[in-house]
Amino acid sequence: MPVFTEESLSNLRLRLKAGDLAAADLIDDCLDRIESEDKRIEAWSYVARDEALREARKLDHEFARKGPRGPLHGFPFGVKDIFDTAGMPTEWGSPLHKGRVPAEDAALVQQLRAAGAIVLGKTHTTAYAYFDPGPTRNPHNTAHTPGGSSSGSAAAVAAGMVPFSIGSQTMGSVLRPASFCGVVGFKPTFNRLPLGGVMAFAKSLDHAGFFTRTVADMALLWSATRGDTRDETRSEPLRFINVPWPIEDGLEPEMEREFGLLLERLRTAGVQIEQRSLAENFRGLLRAARTINNYEGARENRERYLEHAEAIGTKLAALVEDGLALPDEVYGQALDTVAAASNEFEESTRDGALWLIPAAPGAAPPGLASTGDPRCNAPITAMGLPALSLPFGRTANGLPLGCQIVGPKDSEDLVLAAASRCEAFLNEALLKG
Repeated sequence: MPVFTEESLSNLRLRLKAGDLAAADLIDDCLDRIESEDKRIEAWSYVARDEALREARKLDHEFARKGPRGPLHGFPFGVKDIFDTAGMPTEWGSPLHKGRVPAEDAALVQQLRAAGAIVLGKTHTTAYAYFDPGPTRNPHNTAHTPGGSSSGSAAAVAAGMVPFSIGSQTMGSVLRPASFCGVVGFKPTFNRLPLGGVMAFAKSLDHAGFFTRTVADMALLWSATRGDTRDETRSEPLRFINVPWPIEDGLEPEMEREFGLLLERLRTAGVQIEQRSLAENFRGLLRAARTINNYEGARENRERYLEHAEAIGTKLAALVEDGLALPDEVYGQALDTVAAASNEFEESTRDGALWLIPAAPGAAPPGLASTGDPRCNAPITAMGLPALSLPFGRTANGLPLGCQIVGPKDSEDLVLAAASRCEAFLNEALLKG
């Protein structure tokens, strides 16, 4: 059994700091887990076995001389294969870029390394981080998708192969796979995490994000990444707003039922949840998010499409064809719709309440041909809001379900604090049976 699978990042940090656990031992445990699990799941496109062990031994030697390098000293992590990694393949999920090896790390990878974390390898992404799926399967049932496009990053954490990983979200590519795989996914405010050295898709929508096993782990990771230690723990009652969600097409029956039970459980625990109707400014928000994604994504991928046609992926090729046909004025109207909805959201949360809505329409769909629908997440992404996907239940056949906690811009600490309290309520309810 790997060392970290039953331990939090906080406990691991204490053990590493006390010298009770060596970074090299932690890497060995991760590699053993990958060896035993990844044939079944295929989360990894490249395992940096030798590089990670060398870095871990270097960190252990450094620790013996002058202590930990930073708050993430010795923690291994997985890197979605659209983030550049120096000396390691970064192939964007496409055979067209096989053998592409950057000379420098992406800015976020540099930041994590500087804090003492160790790149364990590259995790599979869908081709160009769009809907043409990769090989990764859901650890809870390999006949189902893990979601996308951060497929491997979510699955690797869910399967206990690495304590945390990084991914990206343009529509729903962190929060949706987190929900499908039963892990915590976190997408902060637009531009709070750097995107230098990351393959672009739609620059108005692209976000970096993280996957961990628990909210406490995510809070530690966020604190280490942002470099400060603000405490947003609050004593007043936790307050949420729930609105009819998603904007279009509704929820699958099991998600609708289980999410309703979640609201009941939280109310029983003393959480204040206000039901509100969906304001008119939100009605066109999903359509606007899709328009921005298609307009910008088509122009970002135009040259690839002209050179390689459907070899870039049939779904991406269709997006380029459709997106290039979108008039500039339609794109401008979509941006205006997002701006109006953003103002409406800020007004709705002015009193300190956060939104609580489903993180996906249902559980992970069967098969690997689809990575699922991001309609629960795309409007939140378009507004650039911080959001966290929290596991809260399972379907009758054991597939995870996630809810989504959303706050106003730059309220990451509030979102994490609320998620921590919800996680505690859910764990307490689980213990009571």
